[in-house]
Amino acid sequence: MESDAAVNEDFVALDLDAELSHGDQPWHNLIIEGDNYDALRALRMSHKGAIRCIYIDPPYNTGNRDFVYNDRFVDKTHRFRHSLWLEFMYRRLILAKELLADDGVIFVSIDDNELFRLGMLMDRVFGDGRHVATCVWQKRYSRENREAIGDAHEYLLVYSLNVDRFKQTRNTLPIGEKQLKLYKNPDNDPRGDWQSVSMLAQGYRPNQMYEIVAPNGKRHTPPEGNCWKVTESAYLRALAEGTIWFGAHGDGVPRRKMFKAKADGLVPWTWWPHEEVGHTDEARKEIQQIFGTQSAFDTPKPVRLIERVLRIAMNGGDTALDFFAGSGTLAQAVAKLNQEDGGQRRFILVSSTEATVDAPDKNLCRDVCAERVRRVLGGYRNAKGEDVPGLGGGFAYLKSRRIPVHRLGQKLDHAEVWTALQLVHQQALTPWPGGG
Repeated sequence: MESDAAVNEDFVALDLDAELSHGDQPWHNLIIEGDNYDALRALRMSHKGAIRCIYIDPPYNTGNRDFVYNDRFVDKTHRFRHSLWLEFMYRRLILAKELLADDGVIFVSIDDNELFRLGMLMDRVFGDGRHVATCVWQKRYSRENREAIGDAHEYLLVYSLNVDRFKQTRNTLPIGEKQLKLYKNPDNDPRGDWQSVSMLAQGYRPNQMYEIVAPNGKRHTPPEGNCWKVTESAYLRALAEGTIWFGAHGDGVPRRKMFKAKADGLVPWTWWPHEEVGHTDEARKEIQQIFGTQSAFDTPKPVRLIERVLRIAMNGGDTALDFFAGSGTLAQAVAKLNQEDGGQRRFILVSSTEATVDAPDKNLCRDVCAERVRRVLGGYRNAKGEDVPGLGGGFAYLKSRRIPVHRLGQKLDHAEVWTALQLVHQQALTPWPGGG
């Protein structure tokens, strides 16, 4: 509490609402209604260093009523639009950093409006050398003809507290049908299908510069600016093992045979095409299938995109956090992966009500985020009238509220203490068993 009071002169309590929670208790997953800054402060006391993966899709600050500051929209004409957005993001990223595990990772979706400013902010928050990658997501599959140059992609900035450890613990991606078709067996190798990969590497290393003689007698040396990937002794071992391919006529540039039976997945790279991770139209249709309308969000993210993030970053018992939860896509992705492999991944979603002066009764967290997750986990009837079975699981619905530090003794009730104790000890949540 003392460290939290140093951030703000109040304390953030979390009220458990059993009626808005879903599934059988105890609940392992959390949906928190409230300002995400407050929620992050509360989570800092219970989940510091415990989150393996954070994914957020913050407001892009386009000036088109997507960014609310002090309960009012910030439009393109606001002279401090970028400064307000950066301050807003900085305060939250500082807290989010404390929640990450040492080998944890954060993915932040963004577009051109704030990409470069966000990159500098992330460098400042996470430190030099913590940038893992900037991934490019192809969000559109058809051309945009209204612009000077059509906008077809967005970005995901990826940072880790320890890039070397993350590199060791991150997962490879499943080999898809497109990649599997590359494996063939033109020489009837008894070890099965294989594909060949180049033996050339950029650069110059003296011990990797040597002549290779093909079966037909043709001699090969690396072209200028290149060397072989391996030393001559390693090449001779591979040749003896029958894993060097010189082409069907035995005169080609040598390539290394990689067997499908030994393929253990694909190393992630920065190009994420829509065929692999979905596009915005797919995301809108997903919302429409669940709610019968897609008007709640103009730019939702497809489940497959978030699945890609989680496949890279998470294992079976890890926790993922999204503190700009929107329609709750991350929870659906977590549940799908758990159903797929029997894992016990957990999610924490944070969403505000997004109520404003003009719409004081709006409650996005309750009516969209939690409702989507409730339907996805428990089952629902889609827009076609078909019954869609639930993915299983449940969540506790929590509401954040600020209590002045000097009033804690009078304002903090038994139920909130009970919830806080369970969270601090990383236990699944149950309602306060007492009567008052």
